[in-house]
Amino acid sequence: MLNRIESDDNFMEWMLNPEEKLKQFNDIKEQMKEEYLKDCFDWVLTFSGGKDSSLVAALVWQMLESLPVELRHKRVHIVSSDTMVETNQITKHLHANLELMAQNGKELGIEVHLVNPRMIQRYFRHVIGLGVIPPAPGKGFSWCSDRLKIGPVNELIKKLLREQPVIIPEPEHEHRLTILLGVRLDESIRRASKIRVYTGDDVFGKHDYVPNSRVYHPIKYISTDDLWNWLSYNATTLPWGTPLEELKALYGGNNSKECPVIRSKSELNQSCGSSNSRNGCWVCLYSGRKDKMLQELIDGGDTSVTYLAEWKAFLYDVTFDCRYKDPIKGIKDIEKKTKDSLDNGFLGDESLWYANEFEQYTGEYHTYERAFKGNEKGEYDPGKFSFEMRRILLEKLFYAQQMAGYSLISNEEVDLILQEWTNEGFHVSLEDIKPINHQYDGAVVLKRDWSINEKETTNPNPIFYVQLPMNMSATELAVYHKERQRLTGRSIFCYYDHTDLAHMKAVYNSATFIVCKDSITTQEQANEYVNEWFYLAGTKTMGTDGQPFTKMTKEAFHATLNHLMLDTLQNSLISLDKEIKGLKEDSTVLEELDQSEQERLSKKWLLIQRWIRPKPQELKREENLFSFEEGLNKKTKKLTNIATEPIRTNNNGQLAFII
Repeated sequence: MLNRIESDDNFMEWMLNPEEKLKQFNDIKEQMKEEYLKDCFDWVLTFSGGKDSSLVAALVWQMLESLPVELRHKRVHIVSSDTMVETNQITKHLHANLELMAQNGKELGIEVHLVNPRMIQRYFRHVIGLGVIPPAPGKGFSWCSDRLKIGPVNELIKKLLREQPVIIPEPEHEHRLTILLGVRLDESIRRASKIRVYTGDDVFGKHDYVPNSRVYHPIKYISTDDLWNWLSYNATTLPWGTPLEELKALYGGNNSKECPVIRSKSELNQSCGSSNSRNGCWVCLYSGRKDKMLQELIDGGDTSVTYLAEWKAFLYDVTFDCRYKDPIKGIKDIEKKTKDSLDNGFLGDESLWYANEFEQYTGEYHTYERAFKGNEKGEYDPGKFSFEMRRILLEKLFYAQQMAGYSLISNEEVDLILQEWTNEGFHVSLEDIKPINHQYDGAVVLKRDWSINEKETTNPNPIFYVQLPMNMSATELAVYHKERQRLTGRSIFCYYDHTDLAHMKAVYNSATFIVCKDSITTQEQANEYVNEWFYLAGTKTMGTDGQPFTKMTKEAFHATLNHLMLDTLQNSLISLDKEIKGLKEDSTVLEELDQSEQERLSKKWLLIQRWIRPKPQELKREENLFSFEEGLNKKTKKLTNIATEPIRTNNNGQLAFII
């Protein structure tokens, strides 16, 4: 209510004393003229199409019109950036303004430039193609401003800098380009503080990442009410011909802000969009799940925006959902490491490096590649979107595009997305992607300490944990897990960890899956769901009897064998570790053990070590689950026979190698 009263009072001042109000704008134009005539270096006016940049453009336009033709001695570049994810209304408004400026500004020395992010900088290529998590309030770094706006504009400005004339002798000032920015102290407290950092009480400052240039904030002290009242004073169109009502139509209220084309480096991590921003990207999550800008367009009768708003709300929800994050980071480096290890020849055969079996097992215990939970601090630190979610997002985007009736993503960007998927090992053709209006069942959100965030978790279904102990190194586990993703096109979120039984010199890794689906209501169902995906899914084939059956891949068979051997032995491992721990803590007990007891422990220890370290030549590929079970029985019998072989001890005949 107070703002409304202040706006009314301001309007009355314009009605009763227009000369005083107009003076501050005339002073700005006089200052612009003085600065324009000082040197021969070009000006760059960044134009987003919003009210602030429109005011600066109008003031510059009128200043240039007031100059004699012979004094219009340099170019004024109007630079705009189309992020390719603006609303259709804003895109049309921007392009229409630029077209009129190009047509009507030639005699004034005005040149218009519209830059777009290069294909590899595009938003959907990052989010859908690569799985990069979109910036959101309090969640990570705002990468999109730099890629969609700052980068493309910066490339153009560097080109313009190279085109500036060489003056001899060199001018006293350092700048070879002046960049006019439509930012005001009245916009927000945060923006005001940033402007003051770089300009103090002046309207000029040095830009911190555009070299040899200065920034000029001509409307720094203009209030929002004065801005609108000046634009409306005795005018129905902007100087280049755009109806003023078209600009006003972008705003639900005179206090709304716009997203600038160029900002200071310190602002790159801040939101470009906000809940009251007119010129933010429609995909921007900083404006919240329900975007005020989009809602006003819908309320104004643009029903096509409904589908954009639904897609954005879907993206907002899944961004925080742990189920759609890929737990495997740096898979290219991991796979390269695996390949390099296979190329080591006989050096990669660790059995040739040990003098005896005991040395081999204890050496492998120390060098075993352990998997760790979360980041280096053990915290939940989600990675990129899973491939499954990226495909869902593209299918839903196709649906939104189909229903909106205009393009939301270019064919070239779609092709690049599919190529990025192929580079990752997910082979999908354009014909495979259909418009689908995917629905969302609610988020499962984790805290940094891996506990469920009850406040933000909205999924009504029960949450289950399924732990699979895996007799695989961290690298082997990650590579196998990625192959399952590629084979099935799906993923189940999990975290890796390891169990260290230091007393018996045994260690193994594990993957713990988080399951939350409307069709899964018991732990048994969750176990079955995970095992089916981790070992069997994606390998349907036809038998000789003409009936379909599940065929395990070679990798899945080995993984299953390693898991079952370890899963069967978990209790024995823990029990033996406790037994050895007791011997270490009370040496008198060890001294009292007779030879047969020592041999029993030695055989048990050796049997388990051999059991959990199967040799590759002992693993025979089986074609299905039936022959797999038979193969496992054979291996069990073979290892039982091995346990009767002589056991090495130290000179005293004691279990020194265990202790």
